[in-house]
Amino acid sequence: MKVLLASAPVTGHVNPLLVVARMLKDAGHETALYTGSIFGKKARAAGIGFYSLPADVDFDLTDVDAAFPELQLHPPGLQRVLYAFKHVFADAIPSQFRGLEAVLREFPADLIVHETAFFGVLPLLLGARASRPASACLSISTTPLSREDGAPWGPGLPPAANAAQREQYLATAAHVDSVLTTPSREHTDRILDDLGVHKKLPASLLESSALLSDLILQPCGPGFEFPYREPSGKKVHFIGPLLPDGVGDIPPQVEEARKAGRRIVLVSQGTIANYDLGLLAAPVIQALGNDDDKLILVTTGGLPVDRIPCPLSSNTVAMTHLNFQKIFPYVDVLVALGGYGTVTQALSCGVPMVLAGVTEDKPEIAARVAWTGSGIRLDTATPSVADLRESIARVLSDPAYRANAKRLALEFTALDGAREVPRLLEALVADRLSAADSVTS
Repeated sequence: MKVLLASAPVTGHVNPLLVVARMLKDAGHETALYTGSIFGKKARAAGIGFYSLPADVDFDLTDVDAAFPELQLHPPGLQRVLYAFKHVFADAIPSQFRGLEAVLREFPADLIVHETAFFGVLPLLLGARASRPASACLSISTTPLSREDGAPWGPGLPPAANAAQREQYLATAAHVDSVLTTPSREHTDRILDDLGVHKKLPASLLESSALLSDLILQPCGPGFEFPYREPSGKKVHFIGPLLPDGVGDIPPQVEEARKAGRRIVLVSQGTIANYDLGLLAAPVIQALGNDDDKLILVTTGGLPVDRIPCPLSSNTVAMTHLNFQKIFPYVDVLVALGGYGTVTQALSCGVPMVLAGVTEDKPEIAARVAWTGSGIRLDTATPSVADLRESIARVLSDPAYRANAKRLALEFTALDGAREVPRLLEALVADRLSAADSVTS
């Protein structure tokens, strides 16, 4: 079958799709990626076809504040997310959709796999199902569906423990709906209406992207998710984490530290929120730099190492990139802002963590880490040196954190995404073809 994978031009959104493309390619299917031009080289090197977004929406979102300067006017919170939903993602729909139509004429896909925030697929999904390819939504964060306890997406609220908490969550949800969900939904409905699509979105932007698709792929295990409202039919399928191919070897200091019995602390701010390495990298070095029983590994996410705003201690190894697939089996604790891909990859190796970060989906991810007992949620983007030292010490000294992370690792491994993803998508396309044959016969 021919599969087109579509993504907003964001590294954390594109990488999981590249893993899915690799799985499908290995299973004998023809794949192509439709996203920002900065990812073309990576796709082609993997033997995946590539189509670039139209020029007017071909953003380089590796530095989202540079691409959208007005985003900086909004501090972390609902207004910042609203601006991103409306102007970074929804405003791109007309050009993304027209480009998608052009790609489908050249690459007549049997199936479109789109990540949750690629809203350019919404006009297709709101149209006649029989006139479009099969559709699968790949979640690139926590499950984008309404929760059983009524808690809203965003603030990272743990599952409600009682009726009073449920009532509190409903009030919080009403506030989030008035400030974020309804304005972004109405904004998108107007864009769709101008395109001639006169159906309204059935839910929030992220939930609509999932609900309107034929299938939802969730890259974790059910034990890492809060209870959610199952849509009609069995649409949600847990496939385990999608692990990108890493680049580079293990620094020799890692092997030396392990042989000497030293604890290894990995620090990562990701590839988007690494504009200020003083958020995590520097304070962790300041917190643990004198601890001879520890090795600090810092990855800058592509920035020069000299952007770390403090001297590197003798027990610190800093690199622009690290191969997480090779490194995580050696790591005793991860300290990160908490992007979904990094967190699920760490958990796949049973690595407990300390998470900071309050922007985008990070509170939701950190809430699940805390709820599963696989790490500590700091609930701040700027943790102090003292807070980091104390939290890292807790994770290293309490074996329950490692045990809970290993429990999730076993669940993730049992899902075998490399087998299940092709099977699920092949069955989806086969069902569509069978239904089409029955209508024409």
